[in-house]
Amino acid sequence: MVGFIKQILVTVVILIIGLAGLVWIKPDVGRTILASDIPYKETVRTLVVLISPEAGEAAPDQARGPGDGAFGGGGNTPAIVSAVRNETSATDLKALASAEAIRSVTVYPDNTSGVIEEVLVSSGDQVRAGQPLVRLESSSQAVAVDRATLMAEAAEDKLVRYEQLRQRNAATNVELSDIARERDAARLDLRDAQIALSKREITAPIDGRIGIVQVERGSLVESGTAIATIDARDRLKLVFYTPERYLSDMEVGTDLTAVSVARPDETYSGEIAAIDSRVAEDSRTVRTEGVILNRDDRLRPGMSFSLTIPLPGETYLATDPLAVVWERTGPFVWAVRDGKAQKAPVRIVQRDIDQVLIVSDALAVGDLVVVEGVQSMRNGLELDVEIRNDAPVASRDAGPAEVVSADISADVSTARAGEASGMARIGEGPRRSGVPLPEPANRSGS
Repeated sequence: MVGFIKQILVTVVILIIGLAGLVWIKPDVGRTILASDIPYKETVRTLVVLISPEAGEAAPDQARGPGDGAFGGGGNTPAIVSAVRNETSATDLKALASAEAIRSVTVYPDNTSGVIEEVLVSSGDQVRAGQPLVRLESSSQAVAVDRATLMAEAAEDKLVRYEQLRQRNAATNVELSDIARERDAARLDLRDAQIALSKREITAPIDGRIGIVQVERGSLVESGTAIATIDARDRLKLVFYTPERYLSDMEVGTDLTAVSVARPDETYSGEIAAIDSRVAEDSRTVRTEGVILNRDDRLRPGMSFSLTIPLPGETYLATDPLAVVWERTGPFVWAVRDGKAQKAPVRIVQRDIDQVLIVSDALAVGDLVVVEGVQSMRNGLELDVEIRNDAPVASRDAGPAEVVSADISADVSTARAGEASGMARIGEGPRRSGVPLPEPANRSGS
């Protein structure tokens, strides 16, 4: 037991010596220790000053209140801040879609059967609506047309004779009416025979590209035999299923971007063409159809596509990603209130490379938050801040025509002091929503 206690004591001594060496090498560590709330603070202060006088120079007097500088010294803590602004979130709906031809028809014989006499097209041909595809043997139908033609001509001649007899009162009106109905019936028989003959020639119902022809000359076909499939693929219909939560943000005409899985280097632009009227109960999705142009006929029905549909976003507060600090209870930022640091809890909505969208009851547009020097912050700490933007920023507590007071205005000497303590100066960057959005020249110091 005694040996175990000795081992613990030796370990503690080694740790203390190691920490003392680190304070001697890096005075910033000593400043951080002095700035923290630890027991026996005066004793620790004395030891830190003995080990590293430089660390003690930044905090010579610990008897000051919570509004003292970062290290308990007489000066304010330097920090670089930026203004909170409004930004719109980027919401994209991504989905996988299957391509279909804008129009597709499988051709069958129309209530007829027979032996194919001639195949007039080949697989892959471009056809026009009404163009013959296949001719069936039609000798019997041709004879029926000739017979019906003779019957119609005979009925027409008989009607002419009875009209002449009626003019001489040798025939009654009833007889004339019966002969006229016979003539009309003969004409209908002729039309029926002509239709039956026309059905022996199977034609294309739409313009498009014919698929593989599934019959040959001499094949026996019936009304259920598929001749070929014709696809109108100058445009493609992209079928996908939209979750019900996005229905209110989509409508016919909404733009979309499609990328073929087979051709990932090509991007196609299109729009929403149709949205189903019902939500599927099993999946809680809605069938949705988009349309894209098939440039140079490079795409085929049945291909898969990755779709991106930009949807209208919502407006949130935005700040620099470096401003967000994490603790056990969640993220927060250090806001500037009357020249002092104050913790403001936030909820992150969206994180991008150059900004973070947040929700917070403790912040408003125009508030200043610390983006450089957050490691040295604590509640009530007095600050000398440098505003990242060149333009003056309105304070939330000030009137509409007021700007931030001189106590928290940009100061070149303060910025240089910040650089000396490890904080890099921030330069002017690109602008977003009327507020300059800078990129750091060097963020390694933070």
